[in-house]
Amino acid sequence: MVLTRSIRRKLAVGLALLSLMMLTLSVSSIAGVTSYRRMVKDLELSIAKAPRRADLLAAIGTLLKPLANEFPDPGKPDRVRHEAAAQQRRELDAALSEVRVTVADFRRRLQQLPDYQNRRAQEEMLHRNLFKEIDDRLSYIAACGPALEDLESHDATSRDLLGMTAELWDSVQHTPDPSVELIERLDQAERDYRLYLNLVVGTGLAAIAIFIGLSLAAYRWVFCPIRELHQGARRVAHGDFNYRIPVTGQDEISELADAFNRMTERFQAVASDLDQQVQERSRQLVQSERLAGVGFLAAGVAHEINNPLAAIAMAAESLEFRLHEILPDASEEDSALVKEYLGMMQTEAQRCRSITERLLDFARGNDAERNLYDVTAIVNEVIGMAKHLGRFRDRSIVVNRTSPCYAYVNGPEIKQVILNLVANGLEASGSGGEVRVNITELAEKVDVTVQDNGSGMTPDVIQHIFEPFYTTKDAGKGTGLGLSISHRIVCDHGGTLEASSQGPGHGSTFRLRLPSSAPSQKQAA
Repeated sequence: MVLTRSIRRKLAVGLALLSLMMLTLSVSSIAGVTSYRRMVKDLELSIAKAPRRADLLAAIGTLLKPLANEFPDPGKPDRVRHEAAAQQRRELDAALSEVRVTVADFRRRLQQLPDYQNRRAQEEMLHRNLFKEIDDRLSYIAACGPALEDLESHDATSRDLLGMTAELWDSVQHTPDPSVELIERLDQAERDYRLYLNLVVGTGLAAIAIFIGLSLAAYRWVFCPIRELHQGARRVAHGDFNYRIPVTGQDEISELADAFNRMTERFQAVASDLDQQVQERSRQLVQSERLAGVGFLAAGVAHEINNPLAAIAMAAESLEFRLHEILPDASEEDSALVKEYLGMMQTEAQRCRSITERLLDFARGNDAERNLYDVTAIVNEVIGMAKHLGRFRDRSIVVNRTSPCYAYVNGPEIKQVILNLVANGLEASGSGGEVRVNITELAEKVDVTVQDNGSGMTPDVIQHIFEPFYTTKDAGKGTGLGLSISHRIVCDHGGTLEASSQGPGHGSTFRLRLPSSAPSQKQAA
């Protein structure tokens, strides 16, 4: 199968799948923007069919024309004045009919708007009152029509109708124009469309650039070293023991190449010292060493850590034993300080070895030994270590308790948890910051709070703070595993680890609660 041939092919398939995902996301984003553009086009068509306030005002304005025409004065014959009044009424009735048609068309178009049913109640009430007012005033004008033919009340009726029409025109004038609102929404939609389009194009180009950069980096940092390692291994496997794989970096592949070169040197040294009479036995010995090398690589993580730690502990112990011989002229204070540092090196080297053994036990499913440990002493040990770190010397640590406080835990593991919390607090506090550690003994629990006055956390950060690989630190300054591992350790102890903060700039608080006795003792109590 494709994925069982080589690591390079697996990486190539992974990059291909990643590019396919990027292409799919780009296509879906462009499709979404295109759909949004079609919606904008539909909105443009809706604007063309939207009711316009200007049409309604123009129709109402036609009522003013017959009322504003010059009427014969009283000196004219009554017949002429009656004919003028009748003509004025006919023109007014025609204008009323036109206004009613325009109002009905305005109402129909308004109800046909796409979001008419979702409009605000206040706006809907405004239009309902407007249409009621128009109907009432038009009915009043129509009812006053016969009074225009009465010559005695003609002038008063005409003035009354002119005022009524003017008030109606003013009411319509102060009513929101639906077409103007749609035009504003169209302009906003156009701006949103351009923004989304630029965003999709920009992020797409940025993703392409990042993908190209990752591809080039993967080719340079992974593909090429693996190819050189593979070619070198094949040459050595074919008997070219003089070939050495070039070691150009300090990563795991370079360490593997260097180990392979040393192994090749050993093979070459053994082969050159063997006698012709024992060639077959020598071949078996080389084969055994190769198998041993494979086993060594299989347990590489534990051995690569434990062996240097053992050397460090042995060197520290030897220096401590020969301290007076090496520094015969040193003062007692300097000798005590050096002895303290050497003891700290031995203690921490042993703690690291126990952590490595704990990781192996954890992988095999074994339970770590637990007993009653003084939490106050563990905190003081952690603070003693942190104070000697150069980057934290400008920050202070305050502990509220000096008396012993015992919890039923695995000491090295809880020390790792507290060290992680204190280190995070010191790093978040910045220069001149302060970290407060409060230890409280409760009924069946031991409460430890680590509080700093640093940058603080948002609710979203608090929600994800204990997730694996989640970190708020800059790139290269954290893996996002410290708090996740600490949370796992505390949960395995039957305790709790909680984070809280009042917001950015107000510091953070981590509350650790541990059992004060073994589970069997609690049940018996």
